[in-house]
Amino acid sequence: MRTYLFAFLFIVLVFPSAFAANDARGINPADNLTKLELLPQLRAVGDSSVSSLTFKYDHAFRKVFGVNAELPIVRYSGHGFSENGIGDLTLRARAQHTWGRHTLIGATEFILPTATADVLGIQQYTFDPILGYVYSFGHNIFGALVAKQFISLNNTDPEFAPDVNQGQYRMLVGYASNSGWWVLADPQVWVNFETGRQEFLAELELGTMLNKTTGVWLRAGHRLGGNWTRADWTILMGIRFMQF
Repeated sequence: MRTYLFAFLFIVLVFPSAFAANDARGINPADNLTKLELLPQLRAVGDSSVSSLTFKYDHAFRKVFGVNAELPIVRYSGHGFSENGIGDLTLRARAQHTWGRHTLIGATEFILPTATADVLGIQQYTFDPILGYVYSFGHNIFGALVAKQFISLNNTDPEFAPDVNQGQYRMLVGYASNSGWWVLADPQVWVNFETGRQEFLAELELGTMLNKTTGVWLRAGHRLGGNWTRADWTILMGIRFMQF
């Protein structure tokens, strides 16, 4: 993992001008594109860690509708044992409306408990409504507010995992250059309404286009505070193949 990370950083930080010759695409939440993404991630909390490789496919319709599916392959390590297998399947549908510099996005998401082991998923069906607002400050800079609620519909193992009733609130600010590289700041607040606890974290993403249809990026996140700990830090690499 460390070797691949250094190689990725070398490509993104040292050679962006050599690869990036096109507008950055797929970064703004208002970009409604058909794309395939491969997302390796490492998340650590205390003495345990979760590494995953997520396959995500997104299909856009008429530039205002879209559906996507995500399925991770997961490895959990901690508390003296490890487990490998398939994680939970996520399905989502969305619609958006743009007027002038403004874009309003509404989405409905469902998480299905397809994990092959308890520690690899959340053991419940959830309904997750999403509402987003994007404002374009110009061709290169955008800001967005995104609210997402996770609601448990059916808990398949209540003795192992409590019901989910959580909120995620994000404020994104991004710069996408004409030469194909981008940077994105993503501060977040998570609220657990079952326990009344909160977590504050921030993520930063840096990426570049390799050609007109392919982008690569690195995202790192760190917990800033709060009385709820979901993860101490995360690091994610991604590659995106887009329909031209």
